[in-house]
Amino acid sequence: MIKVNDDNLAVYQMRENNYKLTEIAKAMHKELFYISDIQRRNNRIGKRLYKADEEWQELNFRRNKHRNEALSNGKS
Repeated sequence: MIKVNDDNLAVYQMRENNYKLTEIAKAMHKELFYISDIQRRNNRIGKRLYKADEEWQELNFRRNKHRNEALSNGKS
């Protein structure tokens, strides 16, 4: 049986802390990848929405232009 003294206890605590810190670092690393993955996905969605909004604005502009031309032609 190992005698428990301050040195053995300190070594044990250092190893335990090192293990805990390693596990925490792994979890943080995984979470960072998860967050960056979400950001990448959101950027892709944002780009699609922006493009769709741009197309919609262009279609709306053309529709209004034709409507205004038709109204002005009808008045004159």
